[in-house]
Formats: sequence, C-alpha cells, structure tokens
Amino acid sequence: MKKNTKNSRASAAGNEEQKREIAGIVLMLAALFFIGALLSFHSEDESLLARLVWNDISSSVARDAADSIGNPFGLLGARLSAFFVRSFFGYPAILPGIALLFWGWSLFRRKSLKPALLFFLYMLFMAIDLSAMFGLTSMEFSDYMAGTIGRMLASMLSTLIGYTGAWVLLAAAGIITTFYMSRGLGPLFSDTSRSLQETFRRPLTMLGAWSQARRRKSAESARLKEERRLQRDEKKRLKRDRKAADPSRSPEPERSEPFRSDPFPELRDEPLRFDEPLPGENAPSPFVVAPAQESVAGEPEMTISAGVHEKEADLDERRLKVKTKDREPYRFPSIDLLERVPDDDNRIDEHHLTESKRKLLEKLSIYKIDVVRISTTVGPRVTLFEMELAPDVKVSRVKSLENDLAMALAARGIRIIAPIPGKNAVGVEIPNGKPKTVWLRSVLQVEKFKNSTLTLPIVLGKTIANEVFIADLATMPHLLIAGATGAGKSVCINVIISSLLYACSPDKVKFVMIDPKRVELFHYQQLRNHFLVRFPGIDEQIITDPQKAVYALKCVVKEMELRYECLEKAGVRNIGDYNRRLPEEAMPYLVVVIDELADLMITAGREVEEPIIRIAQLARAVGIHLIVATQRPSVDVITGIIKANFPSRIAFQVASRVDSRTILDGSGAEQLLGNGDMLYQPSDQPKAMRIQGPFVSSGEVEAITTFIGAQHALKNMFVLPVPDQQQKGNGMAVGGMQDRDGRDSMFEDAARLVVMHQQASVSLLQRRLRLGFSRAARVMDQLEYSGIVSEADGSKPREVLVNNEDSLELLLRNLG
Repeated sequence: MKKNTKNSRASAAGNEEQKREIAGIVLMLAALFFIGALLSFHSEDESLLARLVWNDISSSVARDAADSIGNPFGLLGARLSAFFVRSFFGYPAILPGIALLFWGWSLFRRKSLKPALLFFLYMLFMAIDLSAMFGLTSMEFSDYMAGTIGRMLASMLSTLIGYTGAWVLLAAAGIITTFYMSRGLGPLFSDTSRSLQETFRRPLTMLGAWSQARRRKSAESARLKEERRLQRDEKKRLKRDRKAADPSRSPEPERSEPFRSDPFPELRDEPLRFDEPLPGENAPSPFVVAPAQESVAGEPEMTISAGVHEKEADLDERRLKVKTKDREPYRFPSIDLLERVPDDDNRIDEHHLTESKRKLLEKLSIYKIDVVRISTTVGPRVTLFEMELAPDVKVSRVKSLENDLAMALAARGIRIIAPIPGKNAVGVEIPNGKPKTVWLRSVLQVEKFKNSTLTLPIVLGKTIANEVFIADLATMPHLLIAGATGAGKSVCINVIISSLLYACSPDKVKFVMIDPKRVELFHYQQLRNHFLVRFPGIDEQIITDPQKAVYALKCVVKEMELRYECLEKAGVRNIGDYNRRLPEEAMPYLVVVIDELADLMITAGREVEEPIIRIAQLARAVGIHLIVATQRPSVDVITGIIKANFPSRIAFQVASRVDSRTILDGSGAEQLLGNGDMLYQPSDQPKAMRIQGPFVSSGEVEAITTFIGAQHALKNMFVLPVPDQQQKGNGMAVGGMQDRDGRDSMFEDAARLVVMHQQASVSLLQRRLRLGFSRAARVMDQLEYSGIVSEADGSKPREVLVNNEDSLELLLRNLG
C-alpha cells in the first residue's frame, strides 16, 4: 500500500513536470511566431486584409489573399503584424514577445515564474515608453515605431507638460526602470546564460578537441615525412662520400640487410629505421614523443584511471517554497547564496605522475619488491598509486617502508593502504603538486544531492576518484569528529549543517547546538525562529555555558524517553514508521551538535558523559542524532564507552599516531595534509576512506542563515520537556538542600527576590543568590508550581504573578 502511494506520488510529480515542459515549448513556439510575424510586417498587406472579414480563413477570397500577401507567416501573421504595428505599440511590441519567449523557457526549465512575470511587465512598460518616444518624433518610420497607442500617449503628454517635458519624463522613466530592474534581473540572466553554456559546452568541447587532434595528427604526419626525407638524403650522401673515398671499390648491389662495414661509429647506437607506421596505426613511431604514462623498458606500464564525472544539477529548479505545519510558508535557501566555483581545467600533471612513479619504483626495487602492474587515480589533494605486487612479495614489507618512501619522494603525507579492501593491490597515497580546493557549491550542485532519497543527507566532500560523497546521518547514527586545531573540524560542521539546511525543512529537522567556545556557532542564532529548539527556563538557544549544556542534554534525554512512549502507544519501532502512520503528529529529527567536547569534559565531566552515552545508545530509533567534535583526541575525552557508541568517525590531521589510534583504532590520520583532508570511518566498512572536505566561508554561512532568519517566524516553536529531578534517598537534592516539603532551602529567598524586582529569570537567581545553574533552574520551577511566576514561553521572560511582598508573605504562610 505504501509503495503504491509513493509510486502514485512520483507519477503525479512526473506528469506535472511533463505538463510544464509541454506548456513551455508551446509558449516559446508561439512567441517565436509572434516575433517573426512582426518582423515580417508589410504595409501592402493591409489593403488585402481590408477586404476580408476577420474570421474568414477558408473562402476563395481568403485563399487568393494568402497567395498575395508578403508576410511569410500567412494570414494570421499578417493580421497580427498589422494590428500590433499599426493599431498598438508599433515595432516595440516585439519586446513583450521576447518576454513571452523567456517565460516559456522558464516553464521548460522548471524555474520559478516570478522573475519571468517581472520581466514581462518590464518589457511591456518599455514597449509603451519607446512607442510614446517615437510618437513624439516626426520621422518617416515613426508611424511604424509608435503605433496608435504611442501617438495617442505622445499627443497627451506633449499637451499636458510640453514637448520637452514629455521627452524628459519618458527618458527618465525608461532609464530609472531599467536601472532598478537590472539589479534584480541581472543574476537571473547570468544563471540563464550559464545554463545555456552548460547545455552547449560539452558538444562544442568535443568538437574542439576533435579538430585539435586532427591538426596535431596532420602536423605530426608532415613532420614524420620530412624527417624520413632527410634520413633518405643523408643515406644517399653517405653512399656518395664512401664511393668518393674508395674509387677502386666496385659498387655493391643494394641489399635489405644492414651494412657490414661501419665507418661511422657515431651511428651505431641509433640505427636508421624507415619502416615504422604512421601515427594512428598499431605500432608506435620512434619519432613520436612517448606520453608521460608510458613506461620505459623493464618497468610496469602505468594507467591513469578516469575519475568520476558528477552530473551537475541546478538546486534552484526544485520546489523551493513549501508549507509548514502551522501554515507559514518556508523557502529553501538559493544555491546562489554560495560563492561561484572558479573554472577548473581538470588537467592531470602527467610529468609529476611519471616522476613520482619512477621514484616509487626505484625505492621499491632497492628492497627487492617487484611491481607487476601500477595504476593511478588523481584526486583533489592526493594521488592514489595502486600497485599489484609479485606473488612472492609480502604486504607487510611495503607497509614498513612508509618513512623510506616519504623520504624518497620528498613529500609529506605519504599513506600506505596494505591491502586496498576488495582489490589485489597495495595503495600509496602521494600529495599532488598542485592541490585543488573543493567548494561547497560544487558538491551541492550535483544530480546526486538534488535527487537524493536519503533521510538526512550530509555532504562530506570528494573522494580520491573525484566522486561526491554523501552520507545519511539517520543511518550513521552518530558522528564523532576529531583533529588538531585548524585541521578543518569547524568547517566540516558548517558543511554538515548547511547540507541539512539545503535538504530539509523546519518541519523535518531541528537543531540543539552547544558551543563552549562561544564563537563557532554564533552565526546560527538567526535560525532561532525556524530550526533551533528552545529549553524551558533558558533564554539562550545556542548553549555556551557548561552547566547549561548538562541541563540541555538532560532535556534531550527526557525528549527521547517521551518519544519512546509515543512509539510504544502507536505500536511502531522507529520514527520513520511513526511519521508515516501519523503524519499529522509527525516528529522532527533532532540533531545535537557539540562543537568542543573536551571543554565540557573538563568542566562537567561525568555529568556530561552520562546523557551523551544514553543518547548515543538509545536515541537512533526516535530520530535523535549526535555530532560531537573535539580537538583533543585523548582517552580522557574520547572515552572507551563514548567511542563504542560512535561507529561513524571523522579524523582530521592529528599530531601523532597515538591520537590517530584513539579516533580510528588505527594509524593514518597523522599523515593527513590539513585544510579539510580527512579520513572517514563508516559504520559499515572495515577501513577508513580518504575524503577532501569542501570549504564554506563564514560569509556564506551568514548569507544562508540571514536568508532563513528573514522569513516569517514559525508560530509553534519546538520546546524540549523539563528533565526529571533526580533525588538521593537521604533527602539531599542534586545541587542543593531541600526542606521537608520538597522545596529548596533557598525557595523563600528566591520568591522575595523575584517579587521585589518584578522579574523572574534563572540568571537573576544565579547572580543574586549565588546558585549553580541546575539548582537555580529547579528553584524557578518550584516558583512556577507555587503560582509565584508564570510558565516559560520560549524566549520571552516569565511574568511575576504576585504584585507585592505582603501578598507573597500570605502565600508563603498558606504554602507552609
């Protein structure tokens, strides 16, 4: 049943897209017919059309007129051109026709129709403006350029404000309108021209490459013929010189075998050969320079593997505007908010590959390691050499030569994969001479991401084969990120969050952000009305205080427990089944981002570790996922129980092999290059894979969050529940004393404080009563239960319900 529903929805979406494409094609054809008819206007056709009734298309008179008219677009084209040129705007009526052509193109490309409508209105205004301008002139062709409406407007304006005033008004209106419209329509036409270039670039590139190859082949053939001619002339000259030196010697008959005598020893090492085939035949020519990937005698042949070419796609062609649960529209951020990717020629430095291969094989030959076959794959930052070893060579011997190979190649970051999983080969990763930057826009604007069916798709970067790697956070289900300072952790977090913002609506995902460093996640404050959750009793939505972080994580644990109760009542096993069964009560996925775990572990220790472990162990089924980053990959931060519950890990560059083992349970991260170079350990693979993470700047992140924050705020904000108050058996509450009625010993002092100041906040109790955050929050909850302060309402301050101290004393006595 569910499968049939999905298929019907997909079929309906496909039919809708097909209808838009057909409508766009029809509109473009109609616009082209209209433009062609106007450009083919003949004044002589008017006398022929005057004898016909407007709906007469089949009589003999109509047929005779159709044979006589000069407009190649028939009676309809002649009538359209006569009407618009004579009775309407004149030739400027072509401008709305161009706008209709662009409208049809927008429909065909499934783009938004608002820019097309705006462009149509602009062209219509400019047609009126130009026709009125031509109506003010007295030139011969002004009747064709102004039309009846243009003449009428010109007469009215010249009578009202004078001839000069009319010119000034019309010129100013046209210039000002064009100036402001160019600001809004300029990016639109640049995107349209870029899409047209992408459409025609591939065949033009192939044609250019073919013609260039033909020219090279012709030039090479001419050079070979010239060299052969010179060789034959040299051979004849040598024979003549030999005869002149020994006149008594009888001439030898011509033989096919080489000369027995060798009076010219300088030619001994380079025998003359004239029987080689031309280029393009099977055998290579000795006069053709060998390509860099060809091997010299005795070395294995090297092949360069073609990388993956991702199919590009325009994210803005999808449905950008959606409705949320509370009926507020939400628009996905445009891909144009990200910086444009610089042009990349995708050339391979074959000279560098050949040199690296030669040094690699020379070093291996010293240790008697024979290589049967070698292939290379060039990635953005590193090149992978896959070597098939001789059958008698042990893999461990190659692994032990890591430092020797690094010294021979004079390069840092040499990493050996012995063996490559699933292949009969050993891999050596060597840094590229000219590394390439991977941009976030380049990895988002691909067909794979646009049509992704993953629940929570996150883009991690490009593999060595230049394939865009997209993972599903919902199946990870938690991610641990570690690496040294400046290696790329914070950029990676920004990329992950940006991927989710481009892929998910506020109804689908919410974020809990904990930033002890205070500066890494502050850009996301503008998501407070759409994606950030709210905590009871806390004004902040991005947590920076360690004690508040403990409270926030306990709120998440409570949310997890409540979600399990909902799943139990619905009789389902996970959040996906629950949302499909009860779409009106669908629960959003909750992504908890902790940017620096080490600081929390130092200040809060066990209080932080316990909720993190509970969430990591149990929260997958209810759609709660952790992304934890740290720059201290030590065992006191990444404890064994934390690591056991984070099967998916990312390691950036670290200082030592010990740190690499702490993160990945293996070495390799100490050989990374930094700046986004990572090892990603999936939960379903035995070995880590090398990925180059994309770069996203702070300005791009700010542009995305500003775009989202400027939209209408959601009415129903997502508020986490209050966590359970854990008490010990001796009546001592965690964080402070309680009296016999269960209230805190500071309860009355706190009540008098909030009534005296007529404001209630946890931070006020912390400052004035010198309480910790957790205890102050509990006291505030007790004040709420006692009717002294109102309930928490998101980020709004609580209201004090008791007006004066006398009323408070009466209330306290009643409570006692």
